[in-house]
Amino acid sequence: MTQKELQDIFLSHNFELSTGELAQFEKFLSLFIEYNAHTNLSAIRDETGIIEKHFVDSLYGASIIAWEIEAKKTSLRLLDIGSGWGFPGIPLKIVLPELEVTLLDSVGKKVNAMNHFVSELGLSNISAVKERAEILAKDKNHALQYDFVVSRATAYITDILVWAKPFLKPDGKIILYKMPSDEEKKERNQILKKLKLDLTGELPYELAEKERTLMVFSKK
Repeated sequence: MTQKELQDIFLSHNFELSTGELAQFEKFLSLFIEYNAHTNLSAIRDETGIIEKHFVDSLYGASIIAWEIEAKKTSLRLLDIGSGWGFPGIPLKIVLPELEVTLLDSVGKKVNAMNHFVSELGLSNISAVKERAEILAKDKNHALQYDFVVSRATAYITDILVWAKPFLKPDGKIILYKMPSDEEKKERNQILKKLKLDLTGELPYELAEKERTLMVFSKK
């Protein structure tokens, strides 16, 4: 795939990237395909599918984070729970290099893959950690230390909110990438009340002919 074709896919979703960012995503695509050939990273193996369903999808949270960076005039910390093969954390880091990113997953082969991608892409202030969220939340270097906690289709909404909240700074935000069911929406209100969280934003979008929603939560 040429860089022009790659650019056209991002532009079709209204993401205009710099030449440097496109070069990073082009390299990431090559690394992902190469790694997927010997370790089963994803059932999505065609180039367009990887770009759209992994890279593009990840960037939908970037504008929210960029706005906070601009407002606070400082670098911010982001934790990606259940990052898997690095989504959305690595794409967010590519377009927001000032972010300090922790990629969290409990599966060793996923953590190894993420650290390989980070190293090969030459990214700094980003690392993958093998641990369960419930355990890491007890670590003083991580508890209450993050401006953003993100997670993409990791778990049922009531579970992921419980895992995410202990990492948040007082003014931090949780950003979830979901295809929520009616049942999840119904149970969401109950868990928000229990955790003292507010739903402060919802961004519906369509990707690969499926309806998705980006949900933003803040502490009350």
